[in-house]
Amino acid sequence: MNTIGSNASRGYISVPMFLIHVTGALCLLLMFLVITPRITQADEGFLYFESNNVSEGQNSIVGYKRTSEGLEPLPGSPYLTGGTGLNNSTNGKLGLNDIDTPVILSADNKRLFAVNGHSNTIAVFDVMPGGSLRHVKGSPFPSEGIGPVSLSLSGDALLVANRNEDPHQLTELAGGALANYASFKVGPDGTLTFISRSEIEDGQKPTQVYVSDLNGNVVLGNDFQVDVDFDGEGSVSKLFGKEPQVRGQLQAFKLGGDGALIPRGSAALPETVNPAPDVPSVPLGIWGHPTKNLLYVGFVTRNELGVFEYDVDKILSADPTETGNPKVFNFVVAVPNSGQDICWLRVNGDGTRLYAVNNLPREDEKDKSSTVTVFDISGDNARKPIEIGRVQIPMPGNSFFNNRNAMQPGSTAFQLDIDPSGKTLYVINQRIDQTPANSDTFGNVLHTFNIGPDGLLTVQGARQLGKDGVHSDSRPQGIVTFDTLARGK
Repeated sequence: MNTIGSNASRGYISVPMFLIHVTGALCLLLMFLVITPRITQADEGFLYFESNNVSEGQNSIVGYKRTSEGLEPLPGSPYLTGGTGLNNSTNGKLGLNDIDTPVILSADNKRLFAVNGHSNTIAVFDVMPGGSLRHVKGSPFPSEGIGPVSLSLSGDALLVANRNEDPHQLTELAGGALANYASFKVGPDGTLTFISRSEIEDGQKPTQVYVSDLNGNVVLGNDFQVDVDFDGEGSVSKLFGKEPQVRGQLQAFKLGGDGALIPRGSAALPETVNPAPDVPSVPLGIWGHPTKNLLYVGFVTRNELGVFEYDVDKILSADPTETGNPKVFNFVVAVPNSGQDICWLRVNGDGTRLYAVNNLPREDEKDKSSTVTVFDISGDNARKPIEIGRVQIPMPGNSFFNNRNAMQPGSTAFQLDIDPSGKTLYVINQRIDQTPANSDTFGNVLHTFNIGPDGLLTVQGARQLGKDGVHSDSRPQGIVTFDTLARGK
């Protein structure tokens, strides 16, 4: 998602062209090349992400052993998922890759789940003692929708967000299919049995499904729709809806005893600053506080971090006589973010720090690349986060002119994960310049940051993923980690 903000008096206002001008790529490329990818781990463990390979049947999970010496590819990696990744060959289409948690682990770290975005399936693997992956019987399983993008687990219930957006499934989309949130029962052997779906009306498209840390029967979601042709040509950006739309909303569901999803209310975002023409305030990434009923939301078109309360009791009550849209979300505050295009969020285990990936460099902050912002959410700051730091992500490859004639990096940051020790943060960069003119295969990169005692970040390493089986035409996504000592707990 590409926007621009102005930081006059720290009151950020976005403009609808979603443009950014980038200079100094060579300096950051040199910085990238000299970084030594050495990782300090409190405990050896494993790391996985999805290649999102767009060749038929070639999507895969790439796995590593995490050691004090760095990342070592696991024997047999990459592991084919039995499906095909999501192909954003439109190049300039916003929203297609703006998703989170496409890969997740079970609570005991013995099972891994991953989406096949183009094949409309979910792959399920057993995680073997040495970290290698093995398909469970029957995997992959139908996702019960078009374009699965996000997963979450509550006990033996798997939740799936089907985004209903794929430029290579236009026939299915034109047939009137709706986006949905679906639930499945995970059997003891890992097989998936479909339970329910909740369809999203009015063209909205889920990007993320999230189970509350406070109660496993509270399921939260995020819808983010960009159905608009920004360049006006119609040949690059696709228009999936009947009318141009840039909008979004939050969702709440009760997970019933039988695993069925029961809608419990939705909420649009407030206009927290003077709205830019034709670009409303919309959400992208969401993440919850581990001990408070607070949901953090990336206000991507506002360069702000939003905070909402969600009413656990009201979500769980599910009064059958109640009509309309129950008010289960209460907007608390939106605070400034000095990064550009705040997208994906993670909170540390102690609930004291929040990390936000900013997809693009910010011109007025003199950024040269994507960034990660650090917020203090300890104590009373949980309800009003305070930005305490920001670090630039080394940018491999070149800049390019996108389909909106804007110069931007050819590689930008997407999903992130904090390792179980809380000492390492990983960020995945995607090679977004998929134009035929781009002969540079750099861009798909796994970045590593040290997390200091104060929660601030320092760049530690970067790994080019081409040598690990990630094709340059793919856009890898999702990161999960676990430590060996934590397995089975």
